[in-house]
Amino acid sequence: MGFIIDFLQNFWELSIMIGLYVLIGLIFVGIIHLYISEDWIKKHLGEDNKYSALKGALYGIPLPLCSCGVIPLATSLRQKGASKKAVTSFYITTPMTGVDSIIATYGVFGLPMAIVRVVSSFISGVIAGSFVKESFDDIVKEEKKSCCSSSCCSASKPQKESQFKKAYDYAMFEVFSDLAKPMFYGLILATLFMMLIPNNGVEFLNDNLFITYILVFLVALPLYVCSISAIPIALSMLAIGISPGVAFIFLAAAPATNIITAGIIKKIFGKDVLSVYLISIITVTVSFALMIDFVFPMEWFSSFSQSTEHETESIIDISGAIIFLIVMFYFVVKQWSKSFNNK
Repeated sequence: MGFIIDFLQNFWELSIMIGLYVLIGLIFVGIIHLYISEDWIKKHLGEDNKYSALKGALYGIPLPLCSCGVIPLATSLRQKGASKKAVTSFYITTPMTGVDSIIATYGVFGLPMAIVRVVSSFISGVIAGSFVKESFDDIVKEEKKSCCSSSCCSASKPQKESQFKKAYDYAMFEVFSDLAKPMFYGLILATLFMMLIPNNGVEFLNDNLFITYILVFLVALPLYVCSISAIPIALSMLAIGISPGVAFIFLAAAPATNIITAGIIKKIFGKDVLSVYLISIITVTVSFALMIDFVFPMEWFSSFSQSTEHETESIIDISGAIIFLIVMFYFVVKQWSKSFNNK
């Protein structure tokens, strides 16, 4: 009974830390959707030139698509003639960031971590795209069935609707409905991580950072986490005293290096591109992790521990957590019910 109470308490505390910022991020997701359409992205990435990798990385950063939700858009870009360089860099930065996860990262970890996350994503995308060899003999047809859920494949509705409703429907029923289950599982894993890792285990991890870096990639490989559902797990790492660099590796790399994403990259582009894709992400992410742990001022990444020492949370944080949990559980239960009825 004590374990359950401790679990629920830690689960609630994590929800308070991230809930409000997830909701704020969703507001910006809706706003961006009003002004940046898939057709607009296709138009600007449909050219092959020396700036292809740069443009692909830049356009992918703000889009709130998970590593699976980006599949139909990326394959459509490729099918319409976008260069392999642009699509590869786009495929990296899109799942690694997103306006929702950037805002949530800033709110939870502070500005330095948010900046490092965006910069590392951008550099990974540009490097990978630049080293990809161009060819157009591997263009594949878009496979809608690869999506995580039906919402990421749904066609845009032709009927007229208010701008507010259009933004709200997209943020809630297309973006957050896809994020709800990974976010829920991420919160569970983060809570268990905080409760089950012993103090001597934390000391070992911090004393052997290079081994820990490798372990983080190995742990991330079988998991499906999106850029925003990685936040509670990285948060739990910092909460128990693991180095910020280790938490950053999971935060930045896990959304783009899981088995699902790697398999799709291999299927669409082949082994050569997959190798460039993974090497770029791992090299850049580890480089920034080393800078976080050994070069950058530690106070840049210590504000988290200071902010968690307060005894009471504001009514805004509590209200945000309640709304966040209600909406998350609504979509999770809805997806579970749909899966159960289909069996």
